[in-house]
Amino acid sequence: MKKVFADFRRHHIIFLLILGAIFLFRLPSLFEPFWYGDEGIFAAVGRNLNFGGTLYQTAWDNKPPMIYLTYAAIFKTFGVSMFWLRLVTLVVALVTAAAIYEIAQKVLGEKRALLATGIFGVLSSLRIIEGNLALTEIFMILPISLAFLVAIKRNFDYLSLFAAGLLFALGSLYKQVGALEAAALGIFLFVYTKRFLEFVKKGFVLTLGFLVPYLFFILYFAQKNLVGEYIFAAYTYYQIYLNESPQYQIFINILKFMPIVASIAFAIYQKKKGQVSLLNLFFLWGAFSFLGSFFSGRTYGHYLVQGVPALSLLLASIPRKIDFRRSFVVFLVFFALPLLLLFKFLFADYGVVELRTQVKYWKNFFSFASDGRTLSQYNDSYDSNVNKIMALDNFIRSREARGKTVYVWGDIAWLYAISDLNNPSRYVTSFHVFGVPGGREEVINNLRENPPVYIILAPSSIGYFDELEKLLATSYTHTSTVEDSRIFQRKD
Repeated sequence: MKKVFADFRRHHIIFLLILGAIFLFRLPSLFEPFWYGDEGIFAAVGRNLNFGGTLYQTAWDNKPPMIYLTYAAIFKTFGVSMFWLRLVTLVVALVTAAAIYEIAQKVLGEKRALLATGIFGVLSSLRIIEGNLALTEIFMILPISLAFLVAIKRNFDYLSLFAAGLLFALGSLYKQVGALEAAALGIFLFVYTKRFLEFVKKGFVLTLGFLVPYLFFILYFAQKNLVGEYIFAAYTYYQIYLNESPQYQIFINILKFMPIVASIAFAIYQKKKGQVSLLNLFFLWGAFSFLGSFFSGRTYGHYLVQGVPALSLLLASIPRKIDFRRSFVVFLVFFALPLLLLFKFLFADYGVVELRTQVKYWKNFFSFASDGRTLSQYNDSYDSNVNKIMALDNFIRSREARGKTVYVWGDIAWLYAISDLNNPSRYVTSFHVFGVPGGREEVINNLRENPPVYIILAPSSIGYFDELEKLLATSYTHTSTVEDSRIFQRKD
């Protein structure tokens, strides 16, 4: 009895130490400035919702609803604060790590569960893949991991599959490609379930659970006559990412789907031999999650976060003695080689350069914490826009313009959130004004119908807006220049 208790304590102490290490890895992120553009967009939209705005009507971005609702809830509770935003993100990462641990413990045993948790903690917290940021991927992988956990824990019974469907939908409502991993579970059910009718029933329950959250949002936007806007913003607009084709597009598209085909073929082969296991689910999970990471062909590091949970479980599953049977070797070649090639083609700059960036990130934080760097230097180390945003915030405070209507033409959406500005347009960045059909005409109409007190032209704006320049020339006066941003005041 004493030995069992001792093993229990030692094992869980190690688990807690791993969670503590994840906390320390992510600690510098709590003290970052307002710098990352996507976070700024989410913050501006979330803040607008807290002011009584309506998503896609008074505040627009091209993501599903959950990320904005999350930001709005955090700001509603704690105020606009990078510390609290990242602390919530840290808690999400810790809970996801705990879910990975529970899955691995159920399937692989306690020691490998610790290994999987450690791998996940390190990879998901690295600046290299931007896992420290409060972006859609880090929030998305929690409900997806919980979906697999509840299904595995309850041996894929109907209740667990309905709950898994709800959770998969929640994940995809953070980022569209989260829906892909629901397909991984569906395919696994096909090969795992012995009777076809039982598979049909379970597939129906999983699908039903998935549809419920979507039905809720459709009904919500329907009563506001915004279903079309919702579908365009969250789903149709996404095609512009797909049109930004990298080199070797056809070859890359083939590589994206090869791990899925390999995983399905290997699972069917295992089924014929009566050897289907949860390891097949891990492979399917990994194949579909990395399809999500590589789906658009864009090379943002945070896209890789989606694949981290499944990768952690797969790496922890590697046996001491690898099975070198021909069927397994062939499968591994068609599963792993395409992923390595995709990483090479799409993330060619990663490796030693990014490892140096990671080390530089930590050194930068410790230097700032020990007073080795000024706040201005620390801010500049992240993005040159940070000090511009803070200077503009000071200008707004000095003119007692907080809470007033101000329009910012540029790519500094954080200013809307930290200065409590009322945006007369639903677009918070110049990129979207050019990206949405009729965006410029809509903005000009908004500015004429609800003239802002100030219009700020930031040097980070994307493209030239002739109609805006004409409006400034006739109705506004250049009153100041702050950190290269021109500020125009409405004429009385």
